[in-house]
Amino acid sequence: MNEKDAPLRTARCGCGNLKAELRGEPADIYACSCQTCQQRSGSAFSYAAVYPQSSVSVSGEHRGWRRNGESGRWIENHFCPTCGIALFFYSEGMPGMIGISVGSLADRDIPKPNRVYWASRRHHWLTLPADIEQIETQ
Repeated sequence: MNEKDAPLRTARCGCGNLKAELRGEPADIYACSCQTCQQRSGSAFSYAAVYPQSSVSVSGEHRGWRRNGESGRWIENHFCPTCGIALFFYSEGMPGMIGISVGSLADRDIPKPNRVYWASRRHHWLTLPADIEQIETQ
C-alpha cells in the first residue's frame, strides 16, 4: 500500500478549532491508568494511538504543558485553548512520535489497546480482556 492509499483519520477537539490528520495505521495503541493520565483525561484511564510525527498534520491553535509522569520522564500535552480538550501529546519516552487521544477520533474502528500501563492504579471496577497485557507500572 502506498502512502496515498493509507487510511486517513481525523482527530478533533470539542469545538473543532484544533485537529490532527493521521495518515496510516498507528505504530502502537495503549491505555494508561496512572494518576497523571486519569487527571488529564478526566476518566479512569487514557487511551492513545501513537503515530510517527511525520504521519500527522496538526492545524489550529493549541497550547502545551509539560510535566513529569510517574515514570519520571516528561510528557507534553497539547490542548485547544477554546474548549480545553487535550488532543495530542509528545513524550520523552517516545522520541519522534506523537500520541493522539483516541476519544477525539470519529473512527470507531480503531483497534483496542495492546496493553495497559499502571494497571496497579486502575479503578477496581475496570476488568480487562485477557488478551490486553497488564503492566503494573511503567
